[in-house]
Amino acid sequence: MLAILLAAGLAAANRPPTSVEGRMALIEARQMLESQQVWQLRSELPPEVLKAIADVELHVQHDLDQEEKVRDLTRQVAQLQDRLAAIETLLQEKPAAESSTTRIPVMQVQPLEVGRQAPAARKAPKRKSTSR
Repeated sequence: MLAILLAAGLAAANRPPTSVEGRMALIEARQMLESQQVWQLRSELPPEVLKAIADVELHVQHDLDQEEKVRDLTRQVAQLQDRLAAIETLLQEKPAAESSTTRIPVMQVQPLEVGRQAPAARKAPKRKSTSR
């Protein structure tokens, strides 16, 4: 089968097909030949190399999936930025009296200090032991 495809490919390579169907058939034959060659080479490889190839293919697929997720998230961020800009424009166009009633007040909060105790907790009186 491989020899027949190779012979057909060589014959077709000498004179290019004139129709679209002929070109498609040539492309399909070339792809089948390349596929046959890949499978032939894979059959000659040791199992550990095949495992390594499978691992690389898995990582490449994972990377492609991650890139697609990044593209989706980038599109979402751009859409949200556009929406935010539109909302800011609408808020700037409102009269001052109307926009002041719709604003939500924000409380000022002191940041927590992690790792430090309150002064009273550090200077707690020591209890005397009453054990006899």
